[in-house]
Formats: sequence, C-alpha cells, structure tokens
Amino acid sequence: MAATVQSILQEYFEPFAATHPLSLEQRLAAERLRDCRTPALGGHVVGCPEGHVRTVCCNSCRHRNCPLCSVFAREKWLAAWKERLLDCPHHHVVFTVPHELIPLWRFNKRGFADTLFRAGTEALRELLADPKYLGATPGLLAALHSWDQTLLIHPHLHVMVTAGGLDGQGRWCEPRKNCLLPRQVLMQVFRGKMRAFLLRSLEQGRLTLPPDTTLAAQRNLLNRLGRATWNVKILDRYAHGRGVATYLANYLKGGPIGNGRIVDVQQGVVRIRCRDREAEEGGGGGGRRRIVRLSVDEFLARLLEHVPPSDMQTVRPYGLYANSKRPELARAREHFGQTPRPEKRSLGWYDFCARHGIQPASTCRCPVCGTPFVRLGMFPAGRAPPQPLPAARPAA
Repeated sequence: MAATVQSILQEYFEPFAATHPLSLEQRLAAERLRDCRTPALGGHVVGCPEGHVRTVCCNSCRHRNCPLCSVFAREKWLAAWKERLLDCPHHHVVFTVPHELIPLWRFNKRGFADTLFRAGTEALRELLADPKYLGATPGLLAALHSWDQTLLIHPHLHVMVTAGGLDGQGRWCEPRKNCLLPRQVLMQVFRGKMRAFLLRSLEQGRLTLPPDTTLAAQRNLLNRLGRATWNVKILDRYAHGRGVATYLANYLKGGPIGNGRIVDVQQGVVRIRCRDREAEEGGGGGGRRRIVRLSVDEFLARLLEHVPPSDMQTVRPYGLYANSKRPELARAREHFGQTPRPEKRSLGWYDFCARHGIQPASTCRCPVCGTPFVRLGMFPAGRAPPQPLPAARPAA
C-alpha cells in the first residue's frame, strides 16, 4: 500500500503529538486529515431508491490542507477564475522575503501575511500607475505560499499581473515594453514597503516578538536588510493568464505536499520527491529532481508548520480583479470582446468526472437501473456504519 499523508498521520501522529508542542489549529488539522473519509468523521448511507444497491460513504474533512479533499475544490476555483480572467497576456511575479525574517513569520503568520500581500501588490500598482511604465490600473491575483519543496519555511508571494490596464479615462493601455517592470526597481520598492510596514507594526505592538529577540534587535535586522538584495522575480509573460492561474491553483488546496510526492515510509524515514527551489519559485515544471529523506517526526513537524490560521485568506485579488472593481473589469472585458460579466458557471460533479475520465455512474448512479443515488440514512462521528446493510434487490 502506497504511503500517504493520511497513512503517516494514522500511524505516527499520536506519538508525535505526545512529544511535540502543537497549537490547537495544528492539532485539529492533523486530526481531520487523519480521519478524512473514515467513520471517525461520521457518514451516510446512499443507495438506489428502487433498492438495488446500498453503500456507505464516510464524510470528508474538507480541510484546505487535505490532499484527499483538494482536487474538486481546486478545479472549481480554477474554472471560475478562467471565466473571469481578461483575454490578454499576463505576467508572473514572485516576491520572496529574506530567510532572516522567518522567526518573525512563525510568530505572526496572519499579520506577516497581510504585510506581504500589501507590500507586493502596492509596489506593483504604484509603479504600474506611473506613465513611464504603464500609467494604468492592472488586474492582479496574489497567492501566498509558505513552503519550499522540502517543506521548510519559505514565505513568498506569487502575483499574476495583466500585461496592461485601464487608465483614468477607462481606456485600455498596453505596456511600454515586453518586460513588465525593471526588476531592480520593483525589488527596491517592495523592500522599502515591506520594511516600513513591519517596522511600523513592531513599533505599534501589533506583531509578537520571537522569544529570543528584542524590539531593538528586530529594528537593527530590518535596517541591515534594507541594504541587502531581496529575491524578486519577473518571469516572461504568458500569452494568457490561464497558465499562471493553473500553477497557482495547485497550491490553493491540499497543503504543502501531495500524496504523489511521497515515495515511501521505511523504518521511521519518509522519502519525498523534490525539485530545486529555482524551479519552484519560477513556476516551471522542470528543474533537477531528487529524493529527500526525513524522519517521521521531522516530516510531521514541517507539514504542520504550514497549517494557516483558520481565517487567513491565502489568495487575494487586487486592481481590476478586485471585487470592488467590477465596473472597471466589465469595461476591460468589453475591450477584448468578452461579455461584460463573466458567466457564473460552477463546475459540477459530472463535469469534473468527465474531465478526469471518471465514470460518475460508478459512484453516483445505480449500476443496475441508472437511477441517481439518494441518501437513505446517516451515522454520527465516531460511530461504526450501520451493519448489516439491507440486501440489494436483484435486477429484474
């Protein structure tokens, strides 16, 4: 049987939790991922209303870090955004914070994330508002990632940016050059904003200091980082935003590692497949591949480090893509011959099955008569499914 995040949690989480301090959110996340689609979360009995077939379905945990619950939710998000995107080229920008700020991140995930979103998107909007570069308001979609391929802490922000925008008169403006912005200029503006926002939050007491530091030490650190080069990347533009959106969607649901990257677990060691950080930050599928070995405890510690606060939004739209800019987005869509308002079509289960070659009849319809299954009963969390199930009625 292949190793999965769930199987590792089922076998090793309780001994791990007994010897490692965990926040309430981390413990709850681990328990939900461990119990997903098992009787521990309860379930229901479904079957053919004619009595041909009856079966038990256990409830899903629906946690955003669960690899089992991620695929359909991710596809629904991506389908909705593909309808919303402007039919124009898009750029992919990556903002990475220095490694020295990781302790501050660990004790202030929500506040640090808000600051990173604000600094990155304000830097882009401020520079692109300058007529020297664009002189217009672009559409932006930003996604926060907190890990690298080895599950170490690596906070960075991916931003999808339209190659153009609306000016003050509602006209669509094309960028002056193929490159979005000078990378060095964008880096300096982002660095300045990030440092200024963090310093202000520290001075106002809105951030928790790591236990082994002081306010003066953090102030000195940020001053030193003001003279360092920060990692900001502006990738070659894509013909359409669908490619960047597809890349972002892979990280919205399912947590920092999918089951497909877990090779095996042997003698308390987890082996995972990784690619190098350059390929990860760049959003490409290439790069050097390797196998990384982690003890079970180290694997679980790294995995649970990336459980976000329950109310933290990790994907946020700005500019023309912001919810408050719907009239402006409609005007931009008209420029590209798109309907003013994107069609509100939610990806259905049958459409999802068709895309992935799944036969929905095997899970949603009676194999005897083809009638859609109905819910016949339910059982609460922690209870075993009702046994025995009523016998299936033989086909006529």
